[in-house]
Amino acid sequence: MNSSIPQTKIASYRPKRAALNWVDYLVIAATVLTFLAVIAANNPHAARAQSRTLETSSVIPATDLPEQVSQLASEPALIKAGIGLRIGGT
Repeated sequence: MNSSIPQTKIASYRPKRAALNWVDYLVIAATVLTFLAVIAANNPHAARAQSRTLETSSVIPATDLPEQVSQLASEPALIKAGIGLRIGGT
């Protein structure tokens, strides 16, 4: 049986260019780097603050700090005069 209807061939679709361009690859790389940075920052095993001891700590306790001396209450008239000079008053 010879049919007069021609047989059609099925052609598969092949794009001429890649599906992703270089900007897409940059976005993927930035996403991966950001994800790794967040993981590294939140890793409790890598945090130095978790493993410090009192002998090796670089934190100075409050008892070793020098006493703070306030000069604010000693000369209130000078403070008022300085403020008056800055705003242009007499």
